[in-house]
Amino acid sequence: MLQELIKKRRTVRQFKDQEVDRELLNKLFMYASMAPSNGNSHPVEFLVIDDKEKINELSEMDSYATNYLKECPCVVMFVGNTELSKTAEEECAIVASYFQLLAEEEGLSTAWINVSEGNTSKKIPYEEYFKENYNIKKGYKAVCLVPVGYKKRGTKDHEEFDVSSKVHYNEL
Repeated sequence: MLQELIKKRRTVRQFKDQEVDRELLNKLFMYASMAPSNGNSHPVEFLVIDDKEKINELSEMDSYATNYLKECPCVVMFVGNTELSKTAEEECAIVASYFQLLAEEEGLSTAWINVSEGNTSKKIPYEEYFKENYNIKKGYKAVCLVPVGYKKRGTKDHEEFDVSSKVHYNEL
């Protein structure tokens, strides 16, 4: 059931040294791509980074947010084609969320790193960094990185909580 899956999905930053099957990733991308899409444009593309040298480069991109990637066997960059859809960035976030739940269902663990806006630890804008290092072309924008792999140790499930103070009807 989806509710149980949501309770189980936690951010994981320590991964086993175990390769993630590309065929499985492609299956997850296909299902994640079924997320809502403005005008059925499907502007989301996936850059899979599983080369250890490239992952190490990513781990050094930011002093804190990406340092743990060194241990990760695979990182997926969710890239939006901004010329195809005006909502490409939002759609990347939705597709990434679907992907994370699908990965959890398959026994994989993930984290989420926002790279839509900001700079590397060397003050290079993310957009420039990805253009230079990952050939992200004009009209495309990297929105988030999702490290994916098999977690080293267990995590505690989320607990249900009272959201009534955050729920409003008809006006805020």
